[in-house]
Amino acid sequence: MNKFIFHIVFISIFLSCQKKETEEVLKPILNFEINDSKYIINSSFPKGDARRYGVYPNQPISQKKLSNILALAKEGLPIIFPKGEYKTNLVLNNTSNVSFVFQEATINGAISILDGSSKLKFDGQLTVLDKLFIRKSNNILFDRLIIKTDTVLNIYHKKNRGVSIYAGSKNISFDYLKIEDTGGLPEGFYKYTAAALQIHGWNNNPEQVYINKLEINNSGRTALYITGNGHQIEKAIINNFGIESPKNMFGLEDASPGEEKEFTGVWINRCNDCVIDTLAINSNTIFGKYSLRLDEGVYHEPTFINNIHFGAKAKELTIKDDELTNILVKNEY
Repeated sequence: MNKFIFHIVFISIFLSCQKKETEEVLKPILNFEINDSKYIINSSFPKGDARRYGVYPNQPISQKKLSNILALAKEGLPIIFPKGEYKTNLVLNNTSNVSFVFQEATINGAISILDGSSKLKFDGQLTVLDKLFIRKSNNILFDRLIIKTDTVLNIYHKKNRGVSIYAGSKNISFDYLKIEDTGGLPEGFYKYTAAALQIHGWNNNPEQVYINKLEINNSGRTALYITGNGHQIEKAIINNFGIESPKNMFGLEDASPGEEKEFTGVWINRCNDCVIDTLAINSNTIFGKYSLRLDEGVYHEPTFINNIHFGAKAKELTIKDDELTNILVKNEY
């Protein structure tokens, strides 16, 4: 593989043979016996169905009724969101012990999980049209999450802003995460969107993010930027990146100012004791600067890419590695 350096030390080879153990994500405790009578709007729907409490898909949403649903959820009642569009943002601030079931439902705004939120479960298939932002929260489970662009249905009429797992977050799990057409235009709306998926947070980096399958398609800027400790991605597929603008961008934590403008397919930086089992980087363009960037880390806590593939024009892009990187690439397929 041209211009690619394999960083191999004895301890890395030894550790690469070990199966990485991930910390169990704590789940909410369910309570189906809760009395929901004071919140009922339409008793024809079963307990836990959002419509029972006045929140319907494809209709204007009362924030008061949405708050009532969150109150029930906090007491342990799983809340079901039937198929359709919900034209709202969903903000969970210091919220714990909540379980949602999404029956191919779409949130037309953003989901924000903030500051002390814990033991949250998002079952079923959920589509989000703006962004997912997580900060200082832990023990969060997603089943199937799709972040996509629809400038007609998005409540801001903009492209999506991807996923940001920020400082102080720990034990976040996705069975399937797909992010496509993340914006990167030179306007303030995308100022903090330097990558479609960014896992970062200087001096308090995220820990134990697990993704079974990750797909990132057509990212306006960098596709994947990852820092932190103990992460595991079983399979990641990157298709096209760096296709929009580096103007009017804020930086990325743990990166030097200006580096965020060097768009990259996958950028691993200060990432310790992490594993990506299978990684494919594809591009139909050469707008990005690097296909892969391997930055520094703690040498005795190595990170592994077990299998890697470069397709299409991604092979023509530079691979950049830091002399202090702790990343071992084992096999190209």
